[in-house]
Amino acid sequence: MEFGLLAAGLFPKLLSNEHLSDLNVPHPRRLHLDRSWMAVAYRYRSCAEHNEEFKALLNDASELWKEWGSDEEQNYKLERCLYGFFMNGLSIFESFVFCLNFVGDALQPGSFPNVNAPKKIKLENTVEAFKAAFPHLAITTRLAALAQQKDYQRIDGVRNILAHRLGGRRNVSSSNVVVRDGTFNHTRKEVWHLPGMSDELIFDEEMTQRCLNGITNQLTSLVEASIELLQQKNLRKAPP
Repeated sequence: MEFGLLAAGLFPKLLSNEHLSDLNVPHPRRLHLDRSWMAVAYRYRSCAEHNEEFKALLNDASELWKEWGSDEEQNYKLERCLYGFFMNGLSIFESFVFCLNFVGDALQPGSFPNVNAPKKIKLENTVEAFKAAFPHLAITTRLAALAQQKDYQRIDGVRNILAHRLGGRRNVSSSNVVVRDGTFNHTRKEVWHLPGMSDELIFDEEMTQRCLNGITNQLTSLVEASIELLQQKNLRKAPP
């Protein structure tokens, strides 16, 4: 909420002559800012809802599916749920990066040329623009580090697989080890194996919750640093 209010303050007030004039240009900047920030909120909410749906699907699964995975209706529902979760998960960051270009341009006009060609906006060129415009601020450091964060890499990797093909099925392995008293120690491991991805996720009711926690941590870090940027710029503009 705070970020949205501070960012909106960089632009003419709604329905003002300046705002109405901006709506007539090919890429209305206030509109792009508002819609992309709202997209962050919507995508995050979708992830949270898919997370709860995933937990419910596993909790209500039949014993046949739990043991053998032999329920195509259940498999379809899980695939649909996971597709929605990871597609929205990456879109959270893509939407926020898009939004930050319009914030940066409002603060330092001319430093973010892709606001005139929004289809070209990507994390990589946004990082380069922030390095040039705001080299010493936390938001620049955190944007530059985002692509190397394991939580982000996992969301990005899974999304890129699910965007082009079905995900892997649950992979179950078990073993029995004889202990000293002659009894067996039984272990069972369930992972979500995705062909083409080395990072196997533990397949249990908390699988998407762990991913959502990672998304939340990364997004919170970026938003906090963005608020710091906006607060600093606002202080400089304040009258003595």
